Amino acid sequence: MPAPEGRNTVSHDFRVRYAETDAMGIVHHSSYIVWMEMGRTEFMRHFGFTYRELEEQGIRLPVIEVGVRYRQPAYYDDELRITTWVEELSRVRLRLAYDIVRTSDSKLLTEGHSLHAFVGHDGRPLRMNQQPEALAHLLMMVPQSSL
Repeated sequence: MPAPEGRNTVSHDFRVRYAETDAMGIVHHSSYIVWMEMGRTEFMRHFGFTYRELEEQGIRLPVIEVGVRYRQPAYYDDELRITTWVEELSRVRLRLAYDIVRTSDSKLLTEGHSLHAFVGHDGRPLRMNQQPEALAHLLMMVPQSSL
């Protein structure tokens, strides 16, 4: 599903590398998960913080669920655009959504999501209301009506 209206989305363009394809030049299914991570990283960077900064604040965001719906294949040397947005944010979890589109024909190739838990350096669950600075960054990404 395309990003809903009113969401803070971040798009990032990139080109499919040969190493991401199989012998037929078709992108391997595992590459999409890596691209979703790239989209997530660029999304956070766009809003002024990085994973490193979150970890320095004592917050980690392990992936606890990932889903991908493959609609059309991507091929070697295609230019793609990944768009990322916050689909859900609670005090203990963050769910991001992703669309991957081929820029030459605007075809939606893939839809996906990743679900993350907020945990401390010790791996124990962490409530975001205990981390006001990090929560403020995350809240910037979500329209107030969706909280």
